[in-house]
Amino acid sequence: MRPSLEDVARRVDWYTDPGVVLANTHRFLSQVMARGLTQDVITVLQHYSREDFRNAYLNAPPGLFSKRAWAYWGLMLLNDCNRPLPERFPGANRFDWRKPSQK
Repeated sequence: MRPSLEDVARRVDWYTDPGVVLANTHRFLSQVMARGLTQDVITVLQHYSREDFRNAYLNAPPGLFSKRAWAYWGLMLLNDCNRPLPERFPGANRFDWRKPSQK
């Protein structure tokens, strides 16, 4: 039995109504890439194009992807596994709380 888009939406975003999840295409596709099973990706590819996946990847919200998933999809969609992850707080990763501040 093949899962429907609603089944996939429930699996990748279990705390939100599937209709709401499916209404935001970029976020839904990003969630499928970050959290989906292989069968989920196969199901979604029957309804959305590779270009839709590429656009979702390029506009992914920060904090959703693991480094591994981000590198994989960067390689698959853009042939670039070294693209930097979207940051929640740009520049914050350069801050080291263990070092005293220089004033």
